[in-house]
Amino acid sequence: MLDNHDQPKPYDAVRGGQLPPPVGGVVLGGLAGVKHRLSSSVSEHRIAALRETLNYGDAGLKIVINICQSETGPVQRAACDLLRQRLNSIAREKLQAFVASSSDSEAKVDSSEKILKHSSGAVSEKNYDRQMSEAQLIFETVTQQMQPNLLLLEALVASVEREEFTSELMNLWELLILEIQEPLKELRQAVGTAISAQLRIQWLYNQAESQANQWQQRALLALQTQDENSVRLAVVRKQVQVDRAAELKIDLDYQTVRVENLNRNLLALESKIAQANSKKEILKMQLHFAKVQQQIDFTFSQVNSIFFSP
Repeated sequence: MLDNHDQPKPYDAVRGGQLPPPVGGVVLGGLAGVKHRLSSSVSEHRIAALRETLNYGDAGLKIVINICQSETGPVQRAACDLLRQRLNSIAREKLQAFVASSSDSEAKVDSSEKILKHSSGAVSEKNYDRQMSEAQLIFETVTQQMQPNLLLLEALVASVEREEFTSELMNLWELLILEIQEPLKELRQAVGTAISAQLRIQWLYNQAESQANQWQQRALLALQTQDENSVRLAVVRKQVQVDRAAELKIDLDYQTVRVENLNRNLLALESKIAQANSKKEILKMQLHFAKVQQQIDFTFSQVNSIFFSP
């Protein structure tokens, strides 16, 4: 990925006056200059700026994807064409790299998985917050590592139609989904770990409330027997558990929000992957039926040429 996308690059020029730049002009002012030209009302200027956008890594790719998804007309078509060209070049590079690295892939051990295994054991009263934090860190780290593949998947979904669904793009699509499966498994494990920590806090909170109620009952019984020492003891013990329950409730509410955020992010990610899978299968089916139709048309043409030719 590229850093400082908004900073001028060697292929940028210094921006001058307010007149529209020439269609073939160099993009000015880094990514900010690209965005400025893309805001033009002239389609030719926007299309020219699009050609420079992919010089800015993932940030530029996101812009092109957004235009391909949200607009119509010549600029949208240009964005989709640009994406398909970029995806074809990425497909060649990525598929070659995959073949070269597939032999030693089993030897790789992800450090985040080690952390997850270390933190998935018994949770004591003192470390449930640490377990939750580790799960959240794993989720954020793995999600960040997945972003390049997710971005390419999004580009495929946005730009590829049956006519442009080449074998290279099909293989790239399947490879990206394959590469996402193991990180996705880690994300699910991290969410499971976070839920486990949340349930532990819930259990501790329920225990504190239960013990507070028990001491309340003991205090009432002691009052009936006029045992002042037992009453005082029961009241003190009850207050300890009430205070403890109040502290745990604060923790529980906070951790519940964290778990809900993790769950929501996981569901959004799974939905995006499912959408990519669904479109891939639809495209494969369309290609299959198109080939079948071609065979049928060819057969009918042969029959017509045999029986109906003069």
